[in-house]
Amino acid sequence: MRTSRSSSVRRGRPFLGVSSERTTRRDLITAGIIALVMIVAAAVVLLSGSAARSEFRTADAEQPVYGPTVEAPTSLQPLWTHGSGGTGAPLTTKGNLVTVTEDGTLVGRDAGSGEERWTYSNAGRFCAATFYADSLVAAFDGASGCSDVTSVDPTSQQYESTRQSDFPDAMELGSTWKHALALSPQRLEIWRDDLVRTVEYGAVSAPQEAGMQPRTGCTLGTADLTDERFVVSERCPGEDSERLTFSKTVPEDNRKPEELASAPTGADGLWIIEVSDEGVLALRNQGADWTVDWFTSPTQRQTVLILGGEPARKPSLDTVSGDDGQARWFDGAQAHAFDTSSGAQLWASPATGPGLTGGWSPDPEAATAGPWVLLPLPDGFSLLDRASGTELRPLASTPLPGEGVRESVTGLAQIGDILYERRAGAIHAYKLVA
Repeated sequence: MRTSRSSSVRRGRPFLGVSSERTTRRDLITAGIIALVMIVAAAVVLLSGSAARSEFRTADAEQPVYGPTVEAPTSLQPLWTHGSGGTGAPLTTKGNLVTVTEDGTLVGRDAGSGEERWTYSNAGRFCAATFYADSLVAAFDGASGCSDVTSVDPTSQQYESTRQSDFPDAMELGSTWKHALALSPQRLEIWRDDLVRTVEYGAVSAPQEAGMQPRTGCTLGTADLTDERFVVSERCPGEDSERLTFSKTVPEDNRKPEELASAPTGADGLWIIEVSDEGVLALRNQGADWTVDWFTSPTQRQTVLILGGEPARKPSLDTVSGDDGQARWFDGAQAHAFDTSSGAQLWASPATGPGLTGGWSPDPEAATAGPWVLLPLPDGFSLLDRASGTELRPLASTPLPGEGVRESVTGLAQIGDILYERRAGAIHAYKLVA
């Protein structure tokens, strides 16, 4: 902020014989050059940035906001179906289901009717999207990989933030309510809710950043985060086992990761299921052994589940879900539930996906956990007690036109009393009837 400065110059007629500041031809030329450079620089940013490459067609009014229904349903009423690209849990905000067209356009749909309300498109290929801190963040192919990132408010439908940076051509995008984690085999980034980067980890192309990374040449496997720390599994040159690295989510210098602990684990493979402030759940493979282990550090672990062999589905954004206290992993046949404060296995149940905690929301101001879990089955759903895994009741879903038996991983999401189910390239909506 500028401070006021006093002046002793007398007001009125200027002093005789004292000339005013001169404006020479050189001054005018210099000022013209500076103005031209600024105009060109602004044009480059505008023409190459997200705003110039995108189109946000808004609705006529703000979109509603719904809190998730926590009352356990007694039946499901089929409503409608829309095709959508993507995998895993359907992408939702507090008032819209977001589907993805074949050309990568994001379509915001009314939570109940499924009717189109707004669209967001970009000239680049769609890479990934997530909803956190009341913002919808989407990444598209830009000048350097999945580098064109935009944040919009889906309720008021306003642009909020943009960022552009080097990133590989593939991206997985997950989030807490305060931070997003972008992951590829070569590079990891963490962004705040305003898209300011707090961490870059892995391959850094800028020569001036040499020596900032703790290791080079590593291949990143899986990763997850809390608002305090993130954890990544990686395979590094010269090491014969998977390494597990704990680092701060918000280090002092966003160019230099701040490690808390890092070491090889002795595992042939390691897939992170969940990261909490108490520990890390991960699928671990060593030779013929497949286990789920609870890591309190890279070198301290406890086996919480022994598997009979290699699971059909490894932990990923598609096969893992949960809430503040429970993580669930779908192994291709069953959903396994774990306590996120101790790592203990709570229960396992047949399913076609990791399921949905009824009434849960990542927003800390909304309801965070209901007493029930809804699991998808090959021909319907099962309502379970969240703590014990005991089935409370089966829920049949009347087949919609073109429906068949569920074969791929089924993802679930909820807005208010509407359930969304993703499978086979489409999203099906049901009303949760209490």
